[in-house]
Formats: sequence, structure tokens, C-alpha cells
Amino acid sequence: MEISPCFPFGKDYQPVSVNRFHDDTLKSIAGSCIDLDSEFFFMASPQTGCVGNLPRENFFRYQPDGALNLGFLMILGYSEKVERAVILSLGLSGPKSGLSAGITACSIWCRGIFEGAAKVIAVAGDDPFFDGTGYLHVLSRVLNDVKGFIGSPGQSYYAEKFGYDRFFMSWENDNPYDIAASRVISEFELDGTREIVGGSSREDFPPFMGASVSLQ
Repeated sequence: MEISPCFPFGKDYQPVSVNRFHDDTLKSIAGSCIDLDSEFFFMASPQTGCVGNLPRENFFRYQPDGALNLGFLMILGYSEKVERAVILSLGLSGPKSGLSAGITACSIWCRGIFEGAAKVIAVAGDDPFFDGTGYLHVLSRVLNDVKGFIGSPGQSYYAEKFGYDRFFMSWENDNPYDIAASRVISEFELDGTREIVGGSSREDFPPFMGASVSLQ
């Protein structure tokens, strides 16, 4: 993902209210994500174009980069709480939603300079004309329910009022045993073994027909 060279990549201000330029649902999702140790980084769909906390200047453009965004893609900062909320939201949306979710790595670039790699949660759908409005309402409701259940201390209020230093969850924070077990399972090649332990724990990213995410 390319970020604009003028964007305050390390320090951010009003990370919740900036999303109101799209609608209150995304504003709610952005606030809930921060309260759950995550962040609403990016979303692209035919209805919204490119929106989110990283490409925020695109809220004021009719069509970002002159590109047509087909398909649905949402990138959220990783946290275990948000991971569970996303899984629950997909379950409530049903298999007909056509959405898939997983954990992946997202590289951040600025003017050709590598800024870092983040462990993120990606929600994607390969339907080029997918209407994500219904799913966003479900996700917003689930995130609010999770906040209410765990008793969120309200980091989003302080992030909105005083600004905050953006952070990324790196892969090195994973449990080494879990990483090793995942790699071993994915490397099994015998059909008989696959029948017992299931298929690979890794999955190809769904084809995303959206144009470049570059914001230069």
C-alpha cells in the first residue's frame, strides 16, 4: 500500500471522526477498532472507493486516482479481539455473503521507500460489484457488542482528542510454536495425511479487481 508523502504516517489526529465523511457506520467501526487495540486502515469497494485512516485524503476526491474499484477489500490492524469479531461477523452474514477473511502481511510504502510491514486482518470478496453495506452494519454491531462485553477503556476518545502514535503488530509477536505447527501442517504432501489434518492452513488471496491503491 502506498501512502501519500504528506500523510502523518507516525502521528495521527482525528482517526475516528475523519471517517464520518463517508458515513456513521465507518466512523463507528474506526472507533471500535481503536478501542479493541486495532485500527481501520483501508477499505475499497465500488460504493465507497478508497476510504479509511491511511488514504484519508481520498474522502475529498470524487474518484481516487481516476480508478474504478471493483470487489471488496478491508484491511484492519491485527488484534485478537478484532480477529474474533470479524470471524463472528462473517458467521452472522452467512455463506452467501461471498466474503473471506484471514491474517496476512501488509507492506507500507512512501515514494518508493519501504516504511514497514504490518500484521493485518483482511476481509475480501471476489464479486466485482459486491455491496458491502449490509456487512459493514453487521461488523459495526459486533464490534460494539465486543466492546460492551470486555468493558473497553475508551482509547478512541483520547486518540481522537489528542492524537496518537500509530503502531503495527509484527509477526515476531506470534507464538513460535504456533508458527512452526502451521508451517508443518501446510507442508504435508500426502493425500492420506491431508484427509486427517485437513488442507493447508494457508490460502490464496481472493482475486481483487480494484485498481492501484497508490495515493501519491
